[in-house]
Amino acid sequence: MNTAYENASLRNPRPELLDEAHTAGRHNALDNIMSRLPTFNTVSVETACPVHGKQKWWVTEAVANAGNVQCQKCVWERDAYQSKLQNLKTDLLASLDIPSEHINADFSNWAMMGNDQTRTRIANIVSFAKEYAANYSKGHANILLTGNTGTGKTKLACLIANEIVRQRYYAQMTVAFKRSGQLQQEIKATWDKASGDTDVAYLERLSRSTVLIIDEVGEADTGFSDKAANKDRERLSAIIDRRYQLCLPTIITTNMTSEEFYKHMGDRAADRLKQNMVEVACVWPSYRMLTSRVRTL
Repeated sequence: MNTAYENASLRNPRPELLDEAHTAGRHNALDNIMSRLPTFNTVSVETACPVHGKQKWWVTEAVANAGNVQCQKCVWERDAYQSKLQNLKTDLLASLDIPSEHINADFSNWAMMGNDQTRTRIANIVSFAKEYAANYSKGHANILLTGNTGTGKTKLACLIANEIVRQRYYAQMTVAFKRSGQLQQEIKATWDKASGDTDVAYLERLSRSTVLIIDEVGEADTGFSDKAANKDRERLSAIIDRRYQLCLPTIITTNMTSEEFYKHMGDRAADRLKQNMVEVACVWPSYRMLTSRVRTL
């Protein structure tokens, strides 16, 4: 009977015995893993921080022996600040007032099209644009993008602005994108008595933008009469002149040739711009035509 009972117990062990065996097995497995992990001896070190004073920290012997123990409060604050900056940068990139298709876009969105010579030239322009953005600061060159409609001048200008934000962001950075005709309309809207703004304040804000793109200069941005047209050009010239005083570059796109553009802007603005200007002639085939999809029914 005892033998039969023992055999039955082996075939059908009591639940509590299973739990004990399972727990013991887990402990043995954990002990096995822990035994293979490296051990770290910790020591107490003291830092003398000019901001937080004397502090004690527990660190591994390897860190202590390396002699590079930093005030952890400074490290935490620096990490928190960098995290905040990253969030602000992300928010700015997502909220830029540029055409929606260019929001958050980068140079990987720029299609290399055309023959080998054109593709090589575009690759060189993209390389310049990336370097320009990575080193962007006061005193940087102005950029003039010329060429026929559809060649991607606006897209290239926006990609440069996006890259400047990614590479050179700081908390007070501002980016402004204005079509030249829109800019004139917004200036004139401040003349309304109901407006809470003034043309002087508007022009100063725009002039102080960290990055300013003036798009489609020469497209419906001057009045019909010679007098009105001259006044409109003077206001545009005033922005260029003010940014020149502040050592802030401007990115400009136009369907005109460079000669037509400088004549349109007038001698004063042209002189300011030419002092430090990179001209990019976008003379390749229309990107829109190359990627167009037209159905005839």
